[in-house]
Amino acid sequence: MSTQQKPMRRLVVVGGWGVRVEMLEELYRYWPGPVELVSLGDHLIERCESVAQVADELLSRYTKPSVWVGWSLGAQIVMEAASRGTGAVSAAITLAGFPKFIADERWLNGMSVEEFSVFSRGVSREAGRYWMHFLLLMINGSASTLSERQRLKTWLGKGSPVSKGNLVKSLGWLEQTDQRLLWSQVDIPVLHITGACDQVVATWAGALETRPSSVEVSVPGMAHWPGGVFAEDCYVVIEKFLQSLEGVNT
Repeated sequence: MSTQQKPMRRLVVVGGWGVRVEMLEELYRYWPGPVELVSLGDHLIERCESVAQVADELLSRYTKPSVWVGWSLGAQIVMEAASRGTGAVSAAITLAGFPKFIADERWLNGMSVEEFSVFSRGVSREAGRYWMHFLLLMINGSASTLSERQRLKTWLGKGSPVSKGNLVKSLGWLEQTDQRLLWSQVDIPVLHITGACDQVVATWAGALETRPSSVEVSVPGMAHWPGGVFAEDCYVVIEKFLQSLEGVNT
């Protein structure tokens, strides 16, 4: 991204479950301002017992007005922080996020209870194998699967950045957290970017009534990884959103 004539904005980027936040580098590499990166790693998970507690921890670290970006589970943390009204989150961007991860009879846009239970038990038994399965699932259904798989090799080779115990613990947060009411009430500028081909959770765009300050965009061809082949598409959407905030203190 060119930094010419771009206002300086602080950025806080929160990664997702079991992944390194650096997997989103293509989205923040040319950000015109200070960038703070947060991976949901062992140290942070061990200190916290819920999505809300992670949000509290991050709000205590990053107090200056910033644009906060969250991927997947990180999206729930960002939205939790945004709901506090502290002024630290001037705008929120969710990437392949969801207000509720588990589907039920009133929320069809999540992972089924049965599929989640199988995966959760698998992580408890063979964390490495099921972590790898999850990373591959992130690109499953993508319109550019072969290119995505090539890009993913580097991250697969690094192995999981989170211990088995904390992978299981943070899976519990995905199972328990329901932010549908919260997402519908947050009144700061919010951009929700989902993948039209996401196989982790179905796109929920249009399934939840939100405030006029929230914008929902589904990226054609994208699965659950916004930092791979579809990073440029996501960034175009983000730039347009930020341009709409001109005159807003972000």
